[in-house]
Amino acid sequence: MKLRINLYHVFLTIAAFCTFYCGAGNLHAQLVLEVDEIEFSFKGKQTFEDSELKDATAISKSKVYDKDIVIADIQKLKKFYFDNGFFDVEIDTSISINLEDEEASVTFKITENKRYKIDSLVINGVENTSADALAKIRKIRTVKKGDNYTKVLIIQHANEVLDTLQNNGYMNARLHIDSGTVIRRYKDQSHVNVEISLEGADTLYYFGSTKIDIKNNVYGLKTEIPRDEIVYEEGELYSKAKKLDSERNIARISIISGAKINPDSSSTYTDGKVDHTVTITLAKKNELTPFIKGANFENRFYLGAGIKYLNRYFLSGNRTLTLELEEDYNSTSINRTTFSAAVTQPHFLLPRVTLTDRVSVGFNNVENYKNYFIANLTTLNYFIAPHTFYNNAYLDLTEELIWIKYDTIATGRQTQFNSFLSITFVHDNTNNLLAPSSGFYHSILAGNAGLIPRVVTGIFGKSVFYSQFFKAYTLNKFYFSIAKRDISVIATKISIGDIIEYGQGENIVPVQPIYKFFSGGSSSLRGWNAKENGILDNKIDGGNFLLEGSLELRQKLFPRSEGFLKNIGGAFFVDYGNVWETHKDFKFSEIAYAIGFGIRYDLFIGPIRFDFGFKLYDPAAPEGEKWLFQNTSKLFSDKFRIQFGIGQAF
Repeated sequence: MKLRINLYHVFLTIAAFCTFYCGAGNLHAQLVLEVDEIEFSFKGKQTFEDSELKDATAISKSKVYDKDIVIADIQKLKKFYFDNGFFDVEIDTSISINLEDEEASVTFKITENKRYKIDSLVINGVENTSADALAKIRKIRTVKKGDNYTKVLIIQHANEVLDTLQNNGYMNARLHIDSGTVIRRYKDQSHVNVEISLEGADTLYYFGSTKIDIKNNVYGLKTEIPRDEIVYEEGELYSKAKKLDSERNIARISIISGAKINPDSSSTYTDGKVDHTVTITLAKKNELTPFIKGANFENRFYLGAGIKYLNRYFLSGNRTLTLELEEDYNSTSINRTTFSAAVTQPHFLLPRVTLTDRVSVGFNNVENYKNYFIANLTTLNYFIAPHTFYNNAYLDLTEELIWIKYDTIATGRQTQFNSFLSITFVHDNTNNLLAPSSGFYHSILAGNAGLIPRVVTGIFGKSVFYSQFFKAYTLNKFYFSIAKRDISVIATKISIGDIIEYGQGENIVPVQPIYKFFSGGSSSLRGWNAKENGILDNKIDGGNFLLEGSLELRQKLFPRSEGFLKNIGGAFFVDYGNVWETHKDFKFSEIAYAIGFGIRYDLFIGPIRFDFGFKLYDPAAPEGEKWLFQNTSKLFSDKFRIQFGIGQAF
C-alpha cells in the first residue's frame, strides 16, 4: 500500500508539472518576444571571438525570437567548429525570458574539447605527372603538417594544386568525382590525415589554333585587334592563367564588352593540341553621357558637371576618342570651364605601353587672377606587372600656353609658356578604388619644368615667360580592416613634396600656383579651409615644400541595418602637416595639427562626406592661442571648419 501511495504522489507531481509547463509554453507561444542579447558561455577555453560566432548564427540577425532558429543555429555553430577542427564540440542553449519587457535572451553553452591537427597531406592521382609540375606542387604550403585542421585552407590548398596543374599543361585536371577530398581522423591521437584525389593529371595538352568569333560585328572590327591581345601561342603548353589573361586583355578593348575563350567542340586533340574559339560581344561604338563629379584643384573642392562623348573604335582601330565639356564650380568667383579632346592608343610601340594625348582649352577664375589656357598632356603608361612592387610607370609631358590677367594693376597681363616633364612609379594593391579597406598605395614622382620653353622661347619673343624647377613628390596610403565585413577600417597617409627653382633671366618667372603645394581643405588639414594654412607670406599662392599626413578611423555605424541606415558611416581623424616657402624653411615645431570627426553616406560614386575639423595646434597663431583650448572664445569661429567632399579624404 505504501508503494502505491508513493507512485500516486509521483503521478500527481508529474501531471502538475506537465500542466504548468504546457501552460507556460502556450503563454510564450502567444507572445512575440524581441531578441535582447545573444551571449556565449564556455566550459574551458574560448578560441573564437563572440563576433565571429554571432556571424555564424541567424538568431543574432533576427529581431524576433524563434526557437526553431535557435535549434538550427546549434547545428550551424557545430558545423562552424567542425570546419575549424573541433570535431567533438558540444553545444547547448539556455533561454532567459523577460515577460515584462517581452524580450528573450539566448545563451549558447559551448564545450570546444580538443582541436584536431593535420598529421599528413597526400595528393593522389599524380603518378604520371611531370617532375616539373610535381616540384611546383610541393612548394605549395597553404596546408602543412602540424597545422590546425581548417576546411577553408584545405579547399584553398586543393585549388592551388589544380591551378598549378592546369597552368602546366594538364587542362583536364580536376578533383575526383567520388573521393575528391577525404579526411581521416583518429580520436585517440587528436590528428587527421588529408587525402586529395585527382583525375586528369596524366595527359599534357597544348594550345592549338585560335579562331575569333565576333557576334553581330556591325562595326567591322578587325580580328587582328583582339588577336593581338592573346598572350599564348600555338603549340605552347596549355596554361589556364594565360587563357584568362588573354580574356581579360581582350575585354579591356574599349569596343568589346565581353570575351570568352573556350575549347572548340570540334577539336580533335591531335598530338595533344586543343583548338580554341574566342567569342566576342561588342559594346556601342558611340556614346554621349552627362556626368557629375567632385574634384579638388589646389586643395579646393569643386562640384563638376559636364557631358562626355566616346568613340570606342576611333579611325577603325584599337583606340578611343574622348570629348569632354566640363564646368567645375566652387563659388561665383572661383570656377573653371574646360573643353578637352583625348585619344588613347593601347600597344603603342610595345605591348604593355598605352599612349594618351589630351588637348585642353579653358578658362580658370580664382582669387587674384584669371587665365585662358591651351594645354597638351601626353602620357605614356607602361604596365610593369601585377606581382612586382611597382605595377605601373607613367611618363608625362605637359605643355601649356597661358594668358594671365592679374587683379593687381602692378602686374597686369602676362603670357606664359610652361612645360613639365615627369616620371611616376606606382604601387597599388588596395582592394577597392572608391573605399579601400586593405592594402597599400605608393607613388613617387620626379620631374623638371622649363626644358621646352627654354629651347623655343625665341619663337614667341621676349614677352613670353616661363618657369624652371625640379619637383619631387611621394604619396603613401595604408588601409587596415580591423573588423569583419570592413565595419571598422584604419586609414593613414603621408605625403612629402619639394620644388627647387633654378635659373635666371628676364623671361624666367617663379613657379606658378598650379604646380605648387597647398595646405588646408577637405582632403588636407581639415581644421583649415583650402589655402588657409601655411608658413607663407601669401598662402593662396602656395609653397614649394610640403609635409602632410592623416590618421583616420572609418566606422560603419549601422552595419546590420537595411535601407537608408546601412550606408551611414562615421570617421574620427587626426591631420598633420604644413607647407613652407622652401625645404630650407622647414621646422618640426611648425607642423600644424587638426582633429575632428565626420559623417559619410555611401553612394555609387563614393561616400558623400561632411567633416568637422578643429585646429588642435596652429603654429601660425599668436602666442597663447596656438592650442585648441587656449582662448576658447574662438573655438567655434577661428578654430573650427566644416568640410564637404565626395569620396574618401584619401
